[in-house]
Amino acid sequence: MYRIITTLLTFICFSLGLNAQINFTANDQVPEYTGKFRFGINPGYHGSDWGDDQLADIAAGNSSLGIDGAGVEAFRATLPEEFLEQWGYDVEVDDFQHYESVGMADHVTFIGYPSDAHRDPTSHCPNHQSELFANMYLDIWDGGANGTPVNDDNYYALYVYRMVTTYQDYVKFWEIWNEPDFDYSGNAYKDPGEAGNWWDNVPEPCDMSIRAPIFEYIRMLRISYEVIKSIDPDAYVAVGGLGYPSFLDLIMRHTDNPVGGQANSEFPNTGGAYFDVMSYHSYPHIDGSLREWDNASGGFIYYRHSDAATNGVIQKQADFAQVLNTYGYNDQLYPSKKWIITESNTPGMAFDDDMGSDESQRNFIIKTRVACELNDILQFDLYALARKKSPADSDDGFDAMGLYHRLSDIVPSQEELTDEGIASQTMTELLADGTFDAAATASLNLPANIGGAAYMNTDNSYTFVLWAVTETDQSESAAATYSLPASMNIANLEKREWDFGQTGSVANISSTNISLTGAPVFLRGEEVDDPVNTSEQHSLSQTLDIFPNPTQQHFQLSVKGNETADFTIEVMNVIGKQIEQRQVVYAGTSTVYDFDCSAWAKGTYLVKLSSAEGVELRKVVVE
Repeated sequence: MYRIITTLLTFICFSLGLNAQINFTANDQVPEYTGKFRFGINPGYHGSDWGDDQLADIAAGNSSLGIDGAGVEAFRATLPEEFLEQWGYDVEVDDFQHYESVGMADHVTFIGYPSDAHRDPTSHCPNHQSELFANMYLDIWDGGANGTPVNDDNYYALYVYRMVTTYQDYVKFWEIWNEPDFDYSGNAYKDPGEAGNWWDNVPEPCDMSIRAPIFEYIRMLRISYEVIKSIDPDAYVAVGGLGYPSFLDLIMRHTDNPVGGQANSEFPNTGGAYFDVMSYHSYPHIDGSLREWDNASGGFIYYRHSDAATNGVIQKQADFAQVLNTYGYNDQLYPSKKWIITESNTPGMAFDDDMGSDESQRNFIIKTRVACELNDILQFDLYALARKKSPADSDDGFDAMGLYHRLSDIVPSQEELTDEGIASQTMTELLADGTFDAAATASLNLPANIGGAAYMNTDNSYTFVLWAVTETDQSESAAATYSLPASMNIANLEKREWDFGQTGSVANISSTNISLTGAPVFLRGEEVDDPVNTSEQHSLSQTLDIFPNPTQQHFQLSVKGNETADFTIEVMNVIGKQIEQRQVVYAGTSTVYDFDCSAWAKGTYLVKLSSAEGVELRKVVVE
């Protein structure tokens, strides 16, 4: 069991009233997240006609200006040192205040990118200077000798201190760099044992976008953690939107020691000690999620549809989780990390062999938002606010991603939502007062051909997001029929389609024999007197345990307790589909139930044990 801090964290007060050094790391604690799930966006730059405040207006909406917005709840912003040094550290304060005024909060901000004066002059590889800061290996702290608690000659420490002091009220997640593992070598994706792979080898500095040794990135994490936590202990430090589990493994197995990343008294901890949040990027259309090699045909079998894409996003989480589990960051040796996705999308047009259509794109963001909440991902930041090019001029899938059509050749008030933007607008509007309800979702008992989740609204009504699972390559066509369990006591539903944000159309339907397609629908029921998440989900008399967890081939559910009971055991996947169900009679003595998961896809599964007494939920990770 990881160490529990039982005393209050004390901060040594400088005579100047400055922040003090901390006495903990992420090996000791990760703050509990008390905010709501947020759907965020990468706003981007769209020309001089579009200021950050105007982008916020069309992202989140601005009622005072009559702008509906696109349902965005947070920005993934950036505050590079080179920008702040040129324009002043408070240059973006007014914009962040404006973001809050239109309802956005808990922003992600990626940081780094030194000014020319503070950039490391070292060339670790021919003809390319390091992208990181100079003087990072000077002492981080100097006891207030220069008016700040940090060593002002450690340029990165001073930048982080000044920036976080200025923006701490607005930023929840500080993301260290953007895609530091961007790979120029082609080795990051290779498996252990392959030549040059990053699991067994340390990449050359010029293999990575930072153009510096991996140990220096870990040094950035350490400086960031110590300085940020000294100012705001409840803020989250995140790795910088990673794409490769092998790079995470590099962080987890090395310290910030510039000599080989070895641990000693000066460099005691590997990189896992210096971040709270695993931030990752996932683009299923290019990362191999949607195809597999078939020896019989000598070619690829493709799965280019929205459900496969959503599963690909969650599969990447499972791949990163496997690395974290290997090093004990699963509440066993050390606290588990929190999760955010800071870039993801699929194209609105097909290029080459990639998936892509307006229909699959809008289905994907709704399904992925649901999957994020099913898998404890706190924020999902879409790429991007607007498409970079018109359909006629688009060259690849990234040109065809956005909640709005191209903005750079128009002025504010001329913007036009894409289908994806309409789906985003609808999704946020209909789930705004709802909270994901794991127990009610489990109680839906969704069959394998239906995906979805349940949300509890503030008026004790439910909103259900449901769809028929797509299975055909390059098609969003699917059909299924579903009835709500009678135990929910909901007879009638209000049905809203993905485009409700524009049409305002509502249909009244029965809660039985609901016709579903591959496009998610939002079904809202009347207020219920006895909601699942408040009265039915109470602890059983029995205690449960799953082992091994994570697992690869099988796992066992251990039930212990003296009282007999008739149980239903259900296993559901990342989008709420039922994988297995069993009816068992528990005789009042410790019993172990075996599950063969060797044929299941890798990922996280929810195990639900229910009886007349109540409901218990557990998670198991299949690697």
